[in-house]
Amino acid sequence: MKASDPSNAAFGRRGRPVGAPATTPVRAPEKARGNGFVLSLAGLAGIAVAVVFAFLWTLPHIEALDGETAQAQQKILAIVNQPITHLARSGPVTVFSPGWFHEGAIKPDFNTVDIRATQELSYQGNVSSDIDPKEMFIGSELEFNAMTKYFYIDRGLPKKRLSEREMVEINSLYRVLGHNERSVMIQWLMLGGLLVFAILGLALPLVARQRPENPRPMA
Repeated sequence: MKASDPSNAAFGRRGRPVGAPATTPVRAPEKARGNGFVLSLAGLAGIAVAVVFAFLWTLPHIEALDGETAQAQQKILAIVNQPITHLARSGPVTVFSPGWFHEGAIKPDFNTVDIRATQELSYQGNVSSDIDPKEMFIGSELEFNAMTKYFYIDRGLPKKRLSEREMVEINSLYRVLGHNERSVMIQWLMLGGLLVFAILGLALPLVARQRPENPRPMA
């Protein structure tokens, strides 16, 4: 008998194919996704409520500042544009031309200006202008002030000379205008920033939710 060759026997065995174990991609539980969505909605609702309350609180404050500013401006206008003495033109007069004032006006720095330092008392004797040749005015009752010209209403007439008390009052009213201008600007900037934050807070979760998830590569 021919002895069996162990190597042949081993060679002839049919081995089982060995494959790599399949891996299943890990997915987040649907419940966890649902909880995350609910939390996102709650966060968005909180942002929306905060924005609404901020607007409801800030807008009345801005309106109050605007009302205070309007009152201060009316007081300034009343002081600066007081009536002056009108006389029929007669005798020697100094005639200003063209008109009483140049065009334009500088907006004062309401926070720092002192109109007492810019008051000009340059009118002498009786004065008139080429735009009202039939009238004249008493120069000692008049003034020009570059820091109140911003509030001149009728530029066809010269302006009354202001007393020390009146100029101090205008300085005080100017401070109100400066403070309110700054406060209103800050309030609007805060509201604008809050609105941008709210828009980003509302948009980013939606963008993230719509972004497709990248599947993990198979091992």
